[in-house]
Amino acid sequence: MHTQIKRGFLAGIGLLSMTREKAHKIVDELVKKGEIHRDEIESLIEDIVQRGEEERQAVRNLVQEEVTHSIEEMGLATRNDIQELKDEIRKLAKS
Repeated sequence: MHTQIKRGFLAGIGLLSMTREKAHKIVDELVKKGEIHRDEIESLIEDIVQRGEEERQAVRNLVQEEVTHSIEEMGLATRNDIQELKDEIRKLAKS
Protein backbone atom coordinates (compact mmCIF):
# COMPACT_ATOMS: atom_id res chain seq x y z
CA MET A 1 0.00 0.00 0.00
CA HIS A 2 1.23 3.50 -0.68
CA THR A 3 2.88 5.07 2.35
CA GLN A 4 0.78 8.24 2.14
CA ILE A 5 -2.47 6.29 2.07
CA LYS A 6 -1.29 4.17 4.97
CA ARG A 7 -0.27 7.20 7.03
CA GLY A 8 -3.56 8.91 6.33
CA PHE A 9 -5.47 5.78 7.13
CA LEU A 10 -3.68 5.22 10.43
CA ALA A 11 -4.01 8.86 11.41
CA GLY A 12 -7.65 9.00 10.43
CA ILE A 13 -8.87 6.07 12.49
CA GLY A 14 -9.30 6.01 16.22
CA LEU A 15 -6.29 3.87 17.00
CA LEU A 16 -6.90 4.01 20.69
CA SER A 17 -10.19 2.21 20.30
CA MET A 18 -9.22 0.01 17.37
CA THR A 19 -10.07 -3.66 17.74
CA ARG A 20 -9.16 -6.42 15.33
CA GLU A 21 -12.83 -6.64 14.28
CA LYS A 22 -13.03 -2.91 13.54
CA ALA A 23 -9.74 -3.09 11.65
CA HIS A 24 -11.11 -5.94 9.50
CA LYS A 25 -14.20 -3.90 8.65
CA ILE A 26 -12.18 -0.85 7.67
CA VAL A 27 -9.71 -2.88 5.63
CA ASP A 28 -12.56 -4.72 3.88
CA GLU A 29 -13.99 -1.34 2.85
CA LEU A 30 -10.61 -0.26 1.50
CA VAL A 31 -10.40 -3.48 -0.54
CA LYS A 32 -13.89 -2.87 -1.95
CA LYS A 33 -12.88 0.65 -2.94
CA GLY A 34 -9.74 -0.71 -4.57
CA GLU A 35 -7.41 1.29 -2.33
CA ILE A 36 -5.50 -1.79 -1.17
CA HIS A 37 -4.92 -5.29 -2.51
CA ARG A 38 -6.19 -8.47 -0.87
CA ASP A 39 -2.65 -9.67 -0.24
CA GLU A 40 -2.05 -6.63 2.01
CA ILE A 41 -5.01 -7.27 4.31
CA GLU A 42 -3.43 -9.31 7.10
CA SER A 43 -0.30 -7.18 7.20
CA LEU A 44 -2.32 -3.99 7.41
CA ILE A 45 -4.59 -5.38 10.13
CA GLU A 46 -1.58 -6.45 12.19
CA ASP A 47 -0.04 -2.99 11.72
CA ILE A 48 -3.26 -1.32 12.85
CA VAL A 49 -3.73 -3.51 15.91
CA GLN A 50 -0.07 -3.18 16.92
CA ARG A 51 -0.11 0.59 16.44
CA GLY A 52 -3.32 0.82 18.48
CA GLU A 53 -1.71 -1.07 21.35
CA GLU A 54 1.40 1.13 21.16
CA GLU A 55 -0.80 4.24 21.30
CA ARG A 56 -2.78 2.88 24.27
CA GLN A 57 0.46 2.12 26.11
CA ALA A 58 1.81 5.59 25.37
CA VAL A 59 -1.38 7.12 26.80
CA ARG A 60 -1.16 4.88 29.90
CA ASN A 61 2.46 5.94 30.44
CA LEU A 62 1.60 9.61 30.02
CA VAL A 63 -1.28 9.37 32.48
CA GLN A 64 0.89 7.52 35.00
CA GLU A 65 3.63 10.15 34.72
CA GLU A 66 1.13 12.98 35.17
CA VAL A 67 -0.49 11.33 38.19
CA THR A 68 2.91 10.68 39.79
CA HIS A 69 3.96 14.26 39.12
CA SER A 70 0.71 15.62 40.58
CA ILE A 71 1.02 13.49 43.72
CA GLU A 72 4.58 14.68 44.23
CA GLU A 73 3.63 18.28 43.56
CA MET A 74 0.78 18.18 46.08
CA GLY A 75 2.98 16.48 48.65
CA LEU A 76 0.62 13.52 49.10
CA ALA A 77 1.83 10.37 50.78
CA THR A 78 2.38 7.42 48.49
CA ARG A 79 1.62 3.79 49.33
CA ASN A 80 5.34 3.33 49.93
CA ASP A 81 5.45 6.34 52.29
CA ILE A 82 2.56 4.92 54.32
CA GLN A 83 4.14 1.47 54.47
CA GLU A 84 7.40 2.98 55.73
CA LEU A 85 5.47 4.84 58.45
CA LYS A 86 3.66 1.64 59.47
CA ASP A 87 6.97 -0.20 59.69
CA GLU A 88 8.44 2.59 61.79
CA ILE A 89 5.44 2.58 64.13
CA ARG A 90 5.74 -1.21 64.57
CA LYS A 91 9.42 -0.80 65.40
CA LEU A 92 8.70 1.90 67.96
CA ALA A 93 5.87 -0.12 69.51
CA LYS A 94 8.21 -3.09 70.03
CA SER A 95 10.88 -1.06 71.80
